[in-house]
Amino acid sequence: MKASNLTYTMAFWLLRFWLAARAIGTGLTKFITKAPAEVANPEKAKSIEELVAAGMSKQEAVESVADLPDTVEKIVDTLSFSAYHGLPEKGPMTVETFTASPLMPAFAVEPYAFILGFALIGLGVTLLLGICTRLTLFLMGLLYISLTWGFIILEPSMGPSAAAGIAYLGVHMVLIVMALILADHNRLELVKCGSFGFCKCCNNK
Repeated sequence: MKASNLTYTMAFWLLRFWLAARAIGTGLTKFITKAPAEVANPEKAKSIEELVAAGMSKQEAVESVADLPDTVEKIVDTLSFSAYHGLPEKGPMTVETFTASPLMPAFAVEPYAFILGFALIGLGVTLLLGICTRLTLFLMGLLYISLTWGFIILEPSMGPSAAAGIAYLGVHMVLIVMALILADHNRLELVKCGSFGFCKCCNNK
């Protein structure tokens, strides 16, 4: 039975939205840092629950633990531009590690690390909105190829972990290729392929 155009469109949407979410989420993780924040006091909430379970009314329980602070300071994950790190600051995937590799031009490592998170978020948002979708998918594929090259460089030192990373990114490449194949069935685009001079080649018409 031949699949309908709507089926192909839904298949493309699933790939498009998944790849967009993956890129945006991965990019945002590069802005995560630890910072102190005021959160609800779990000890006070637990005490109130225990008192209510013992037979007190909610009001009585709240009054009996009034001496406990409502909030406490806790270290939590937060997003911050100042915390941006394209590559990890510690571990086997630092800027220093790649700079020392003969397989990576040393001058390119820091610029690459600087733009990586922004590139992931930018391509993810562009794909989500449907802006020059074919070109966006192609650029996303090139970005994942560059990440794959990083794991290839680390394979002698990381062994199976790097090989797993290569295979993991290979799955992403397959999804991107499938999305490109189904791109003729794309709908709900903000800017269609071929709208700009630099992406005329992506116009399927």
